[in-house]
Amino acid sequence: MSDLPARYDRNIRLFGEEGQSKLRATNVAVIGVGGLGSPLVQHLALLGVSGITPVDDEELDETNRNRFVGARHDDPVPGSPKVELAARLVHEIDPTIRVTPVRASLISEEVFATVKQADWVFGCFDEDGPRAILNELCAAYAKSYIDLASDVPEEGVYGGRICVAWQGGGCLHCLDALDPRDVEAYLSTDAEKAGRAAIYGVPVEVVRETGPSVSPINGVAAALAATEFMVAVTGMREPQRLINYYGHVPKLTTAKPKPDCYYCKGIRGKPQDADAERFLRMPHLRERRRKQTR
Repeated sequence: MSDLPARYDRNIRLFGEEGQSKLRATNVAVIGVGGLGSPLVQHLALLGVSGITPVDDEELDETNRNRFVGARHDDPVPGSPKVELAARLVHEIDPTIRVTPVRASLISEEVFATVKQADWVFGCFDEDGPRAILNELCAAYAKSYIDLASDVPEEGVYGGRICVAWQGGGCLHCLDALDPRDVEAYLSTDAEKAGRAAIYGVPVEVVRETGPSVSPINGVAAALAATEFMVAVTGMREPQRLINYYGHVPKLTTAKPKPDCYYCKGIRGKPQDADAERFLRMPHLRERRRKQTR
């Protein structure tokens, strides 16, 4: 007779009591709980993890209502922090799950500490700069990291991407899942951007138009991420390192990491060598984010 609650019966039929017990012992952090992060939080709660730490510094706005899982029609705007909506969603699914909302940006000591304490980390960003930072931080502290992305790069083309950095066998860098130009631009100060603009004639502030984002496409990416997490934790199989979802075709493709990656092999589990905390010593990153969330 199982000591696990009956709510997990159908889970157990797939991956067994041992698998469910492993999930019940796993603490996760979800960095970014918007259109991608909120359906992911829902899946993680339904799987029955031990604890979830949703991290986001933004509040719900009217344009989020088409894709934020757990938001209600009468949640006030402004006045509804995304992390609190995510916490409410988890508690309504399973009040035994420990939820610790963190309303802060990635570039903060609080969020860095959250990552270090988690068993698994999920990143749900719109930009490659934060992805690169979280990828390095997780490598330095040997944390399993799953990065999610959804994209509509051009009219009629849409899909997403899941990258699983697990046990030093692949990451965003060695799977070529980052645009180095975007990462460089994110890390640059305004003065450095101005210098490049003077040389190349590129505007210092490039206005990035917000693209389309819909619940079903985000939901596919979130479900793929939750599935790879599930199989890795329960031992059903090793997770795929990279999954590309082409919704307009539709099809899925996978890829293998490159050997001898600096992040997977050189600094994994070596926080002093990596010094990922150097990003906390870049005040322009915090200031830029503060301006974005006003």
